[in-house]
Amino acid sequence: MRLTEPFKMKNFSVAHDECAMRVNTDGCLLGALAGSSLKTEDVHHVLDIGTGSGVIALQMAQRFNKAFVDGVEIHGPSARQATENFKNSMFNGRMVCYHEPLQEFTLNVLYDIIVSNPPYFEAGPTKSDQGVAAARHALTLDFKSLIEYSSKLLRQSGEFWCILPVDRSGSLIEEAIDEELYPKSLLYIRPSKNRPPNRVIIGFSKEGGIDPVKKELILYNEDKNYTQEANEILLPFYLHL
Repeated sequence: MRLTEPFKMKNFSVAHDECAMRVNTDGCLLGALAGSSLKTEDVHHVLDIGTGSGVIALQMAQRFNKAFVDGVEIHGPSARQATENFKNSMFNGRMVCYHEPLQEFTLNVLYDIIVSNPPYFEAGPTKSDQGVAAARHALTLDFKSLIEYSSKLLRQSGEFWCILPVDRSGSLIEEAIDEELYPKSLLYIRPSKNRPPNRVIIGFSKEGGIDPVKKELILYNEDKNYTQEANEILLPFYLHL
């Protein structure tokens, strides 16, 4: 018997009771928006770094229905559960999870889209469960490594997308520019209209010299329900919308 029930989407189900991090809104927003400027038919290979339960990878497989989607995950129980989720989905013939560090991940493939909901606390106390600690803290994958290896694995015309706290975004952008990855899109997420942005979804490309498009998304109305814009973003996935 599972301690946590699977998270049921419209087109797939995500078991996440053994994962370091459960399915959450941050990841689902990234999975719904990453690569949104690319044509579906132009996306053949997608990589999800730190795939966890595999929910973002599954969203990408749904959106880009011709693409092969790989996940890489260092946490053993999460990798096993992502593999199970991939096999149980209608996209199973196009999805593989690799249980290894990104630094050791080598395939003869360059990716059109790379996504990551990365570890974002590079200092501070860790939880006793090392899986959760590794997922929430940059114990095995700091921003520099994330950007360096993503740049190497990304096709020249490809895009790298991630979500992270606003106050950590400057560090990631600096590392990205050093590796010749340039921000092209920044979506600042406000929990409500009266609160400042606390997350940002950033899309990077290898094309420099362009001003990034900056937008805001208000997540919740005063009644604690999703705003119309947030609802439209998550509508293709969430069962209750």
